[in-house]
Amino acid sequence: MNELNKLFDEILSEKTAPGELFETKLVTNEKGVTFTEYANFPDSIRNFFDFGLLHAEKDWLVYENERYTYQDAFKKGAQVANALLAAGIKKGDRVAICMQNNPEFIFSYMGVVGMGAVCVPLNSWWVPEEVKYGLDHSDAKLIFGDKKRLQGLESLTDVKKIITTYTPDENFISIQSFIEDHSEQWPEVSINREDPATIYYTSGSTGKPKGVLSSQKAVIATMFSWTCYASIISERESRLGNDNVTLLNPDLSILLCVPLFHVTGSHVGFFMSVLVGRKIVMMKKWDAGEALKLINDEKISDVTGVPTQTWELLNHPDRDKYDLSTLKNLSGGGGPRPTEHVKLLDDGFEGRPGIGYGLSETNALGTLCNGDEYVLNPSTAGRVVPPLTEIKIIDDKWNELPEGEVGEIAIRSIANMIGYWKNPDATKECMNEEGWFKSGDVGKFEGPLLFISDRIKDMVIRGGENIACPEVESAIYQHPEVLEACVFGIPDERLGELLCTAIYLRNESNATEDSIREFLSTKLAAFKIPAVIEFVSEPLPKLASGKFDKPTLRKIYTIN
Repeated sequence: MNELNKLFDEILSEKTAPGELFETKLVTNEKGVTFTEYANFPDSIRNFFDFGLLHAEKDWLVYENERYTYQDAFKKGAQVANALLAAGIKKGDRVAICMQNNPEFIFSYMGVVGMGAVCVPLNSWWVPEEVKYGLDHSDAKLIFGDKKRLQGLESLTDVKKIITTYTPDENFISIQSFIEDHSEQWPEVSINREDPATIYYTSGSTGKPKGVLSSQKAVIATMFSWTCYASIISERESRLGNDNVTLLNPDLSILLCVPLFHVTGSHVGFFMSVLVGRKIVMMKKWDAGEALKLINDEKISDVTGVPTQTWELLNHPDRDKYDLSTLKNLSGGGGPRPTEHVKLLDDGFEGRPGIGYGLSETNALGTLCNGDEYVLNPSTAGRVVPPLTEIKIIDDKWNELPEGEVGEIAIRSIANMIGYWKNPDATKECMNEEGWFKSGDVGKFEGPLLFISDRIKDMVIRGGENIACPEVESAIYQHPEVLEACVFGIPDERLGELLCTAIYLRNESNATEDSIREFLSTKLAAFKIPAVIEFVSEPLPKLASGKFDKPTLRKIYTIN
């Protein structure tokens, strides 16, 4: 391990030296706080897209029977940008996207950020009431959506609705009609690195989802940092004579198998592929059998999704029917991978497993781990991604704890969010004046490796989806026959965690599991509805504080 660490640091110094692509400099903000920033750095995501022109004529986007070069996508994005300006959208306005993965999601995203508006990718699993909340809370002036997501929004008369051509409906203007006759040249809009770029909604530990507002530079910083890390690892493995960890090569291709409304999908799948010239093969919906076929047919090198997905590939009955030899990297994020799965994945594929840790609030930037380092330390979240990111373990007063001690994980870099949209109190709770963000996750360092052990936030991570237990409890309490309801997570091999609720009903209640689920179906997205609903005959156990005793309930239902 010492040799790996020494070599990693040596190559990092080379990659960030003056004159190199990842050269760094120190920048002091208006509050007098000094950050590390890249010296050679685009001022906007629009300028970042110009990196893609280095591979303009390569197949870049594949979706079912469609293929687009990067130049094709670049021009479509410009048309969207010009159409938005013509529709009255101005720099800084919020524009939402809510649809299944398809090429028009990416064209729309490019156009929105490319003309200086703020892109608001909304969770396409949300029910109409949740979508309405996102649109209202973000003050979105326009939404690109598919038929399923636009239906139910009829009452929102002040939001312009544009429908994807993949789900035509004569009641809405199609994206194709919206952008036709508009220029394929990008409009001249002055955008700088401090301007807002995106709002992603994340399930907070209390109440409604919070909007994570990020700057142009925050998004770009993540892409540069991941590329820097990948180049260090590739160089290190090459010097060690190990050629089976290949994070960068001219023939990279990624299976985009997670939704673009998550930073894993948009940042890992979309933005990162602009910078490194990687082909994107899109799936609108996850299916392990179809994924195996696409890996075979499109010679996929990278799969990055929630840990469940690579596990399903490994265990699919048709796995041996396909040539998977091009698959080099089986990465995971959005939740921990069971440690026993890591070696099995490494043995089951020619490619190597990897893991990443980050949050919407950090634009997914945090830690990464790949290859032997991961296989030998399967419970780690990885190394801090250089050269901008800082991570420390703190106590409840922001004091840094020594190596080996367990505390809350705090992260700082220019990739961190500006703050929660229209929620300064929530921002102040988790960010300090020096730019550190409290993650709500508990962990420790052992040398350069971070290990995550628990969550402070009242959250359940189901297959990569963050679910706020108080939000689900609030919906259950709207049922007139519920006296007490406690929501918590229980372990599940496939999804990591399942959502479970224990409910104490009023006397004479006739409520059943099915009736509770039906009641919740109009209030919560399907993934937020508890998989396990248990009725109890007496009040739920409580702590001295009066709060429900979730640890005890979790043990009871995990055993059962």
